[in-house]
Amino acid sequence: MSGVPADRPLAGRVIAVPGASRGIGRASALGLHAAGAQVVAGARQMPEPALHGSGLALLDVTDEASVQAFARRAIEAGADSLVNNAGVGVFGPLETATVEDYRRVFDTNVLGTLLATRHFLPAFRERHARGVSSHLVNVTSDVSTRTFAHGAIYAASKHAQRALTQTAAHEGQHFGLRVTEIRPGMTDTHFNASTPGTPERAGHLRAHDVAQAVLYALAAPAHGRVDEVVVHPTVQPVGY
Repeated sequence: MSGVPADRPLAGRVIAVPGASRGIGRASALGLHAAGAQVVAGARQMPEPALHGSGLALLDVTDEASVQAFARRAIEAGADSLVNNAGVGVFGPLETATVEDYRRVFDTNVLGTLLATRHFLPAFRERHARGVSSHLVNVTSDVSTRTFAHGAIYAASKHAQRALTQTAAHEGQHFGLRVTEIRPGMTDTHFNASTPGTPERAGHLRAHDVAQAVLYALAAPAHGRVDEVVVHPTVQPVGY
């Protein structure tokens, strides 16, 4: 976009961010706002402290009516991009996995991504007809291409998210949709009821590191496309 200040590369953009109450989603919303974007953030509960500079709506990504209402609000605000970030994890041996575990993880990680994407795509297609491009960013995990012990349900959900992401890229290419998968490695957040800042996580990525990858993808020049970004902390073994 011509005339956009270098320190505010997203000036004039409107970006929807589900799962923005804390962690990567919160850091992304704050980072995108700092880069000049108007952010429409969604979360199951109001974050503390508040997300200053962002419109915030209650959102349950597992409930289609809630997703539809959020999408409508963001689209009316002029949303040109969607950052799917909401996610949960359940971990343990396969032999102890339950139907409840499966539904909790897949309903949030997979169904949530599917619903949000589906309710934004028609508006993105209409934008293209007016000569304006759109962008879909899915924050998944580096386990979207691998597995590990005690992570069957979580890894399976991330593989499914990767499939959704790549399918959206295929189907959206004819109407100019740019699609990016952000695949972070070990990150120090509240994920899975973790406590950030513990000594054993000292070398992990921080939420703002992943948010920088989101910003990088969204700020790519119009003639470029960032298909995926893999971000690992240096302490994470290569190939893991």
